[in-house]
Amino acid sequence: MATLIEQLITKMGLRDEPNVKEKTTELVRLLELRSTNVPLQINEYGKIVLCADLASCLLGIGFDKEQALKLSGLRKSHYLNNKRMFEKLLDLNKLVNVSDICVQLNLSEAARKAEELMTLFKAVAATEGIGIDTEHPQYAAMAVFHACLMLKKKVAKTKLMPFSNLRPTQWQQLEQQWERMIAKHYKENKVVTSFDLDEKLKQSQKENLKSQPPKKPQKPQAEDYEKWKARMLEAAYAKLKELDESHPAEQPEPVES
Repeated sequence: MATLIEQLITKMGLRDEPNVKEKTTELVRLLELRSTNVPLQINEYGKIVLCADLASCLLGIGFDKEQALKLSGLRKSHYLNNKRMFEKLLDLNKLVNVSDICVQLNLSEAARKAEELMTLFKAVAATEGIGIDTEHPQYAAMAVFHACLMLKKKVAKTKLMPFSNLRPTQWQQLEQQWERMIAKHYKENKVVTSFDLDEKLKQSQKENLKSQPPKKPQKPQAEDYEKWKARMLEAAYAKLKELDESHPAEQPEPVES
């Protein structure tokens, strides 16, 4: 087993990488212990290559994934499905981030730009009150993809999609959402924070208020003279009537004859 492990990691280009052999051996042994009641329909080559893949991911070491796929003797879909199953059996199913993806795909020059885009995405999500899990790996994969586009660095979507756990149609929808977000909020050499976006929103509201024509104070309408005269006379007559009722006229005393 030790000889086969060494041969395979050598063919994967990982022989001179520190701790890869030891970590791969450790994962193979742990997998054998935890899979006693779980029938693994995979040969020894595939098992070792997948454990070397997982060991490299844990150690932050990149390698040729196409070569690993050939050495495993598995179809791509079976390779990915078995890798996810191994991660669960070995308790390794942690969420990948931008750094993990860039290391595994040898895209270190895109890491900084991708981190900027992730910061922007989280700020936009916080400002707009979008209730989503921004730590989901689909967003990290999309940040790396768009960073590569900005830097004009070629990277196949087929290499990034496995990190996202998305189907092709879902990936396309998310890609379009990010295109709109970047066009609206991203500025070169400046990462827009949630505070910046909040201030921008407030400024926009102020400008909208300023652009609206001020409301003119309503002038009291002049009352027609005849109507005013009639209303005043009516009020005077009512007042006189009230006074007459409260102070009745005194009766004259009879004159003696």
